Amino acid sequence: QRFDDLLLAPPMRLHADGGGLYTHPLRLVDRLEQRFDVDTNRRTGLPWTTPADDAPVLLLGADSFGRDVLSRTLHGARTSLGLALVATLGALVVGGLLGAWAGVAGGFVERAVLRTGDVLIVLPLLYVVVALRGALPLVLPLSTVAVVLAGIFVALGWPRVARGVWAIVRAEAQEEYVLAAVAAGASRWRVVIRHLLPACAGYLAVQAALLVPGFVLAEATLSFVGLGFPDAVPSWGTALSGAASVGTMTRAPWTLAPAAAIFLVVLVTNVLLEPDDRAPGAAAR
Repeated sequence: QRFDDLLLAPPMRLHADGGGLYTHPLRLVDRLEQRFDVDTNRRTGLPWTTPADDAPVLLLGADSFGRDVLSRTLHGARTSLGLALVATLGALVVGGLLGAWAGVAGGFVERAVLRTGDVLIVLPLLYVVVALRGALPLVLPLSTVAVVLAGIFVALGWPRVARGVWAIVRAEAQEEYVLAAVAAGASRWRVVIRHLLPACAGYLAVQAALLVPGFVLAEATLSFVGLGFPDAVPSWGTALSGAASVGTMTRAPWTLAPAAAIFLVVLVTNVLLEPDDRAPGAAAR
């Protein structure tokens, strides 16, 4: 929803009393200078409570089109994180299966998978993503855009996963429990699914924590330059495209809230990857 009288409106301050949390609505004072005043004679309840009137509540302000920055950031998380999670799952599945296949089969299959992965690994991710998306038609249906972006991310994300899984499978294949399973008559793929891939679980978890923020940044970059989701679809990239100018960032820094959300995602995943020095065996590592 757009509010034509609240273009680049600043965030509203929260107040509290015996009736709970509320805000005072804004009113436009000067349209040319985009100056606003607080109407202290009125009060508006928060959206998840019973509002006193129908005035909009802009806890993170409004963008240059008069849209609620907080709502677009929250809805954008569903799009950006959803795409990143789907692409990460696809990269883990494709990379895990190809890496396990290469480790078990050896020979030509091993060389083909590893050499193909090496070529893709050395390519700069963001530049390749932009180039691949730029080679496609600019205007595509929304479902097609989501599928194309996920496919590109998976194609560029699986090689590193495959190489790590391949190394683990090659090492674990000589362990006694694997040799015992083979001696008991287990098929090659049963050994892979039941024994070798579970041994890669820790590595796959680390790769997932690395891929998610990378794909979030890739989606934000594509949508920011107009090659990702259209502006009508809230995502962190499309939300940031409205704050592209220096003037907007200077006058309305609250429009950079999606960038703060991306920063938090990257920060949280890196904190999760940081080893705990208090854990048993940490000193030995």
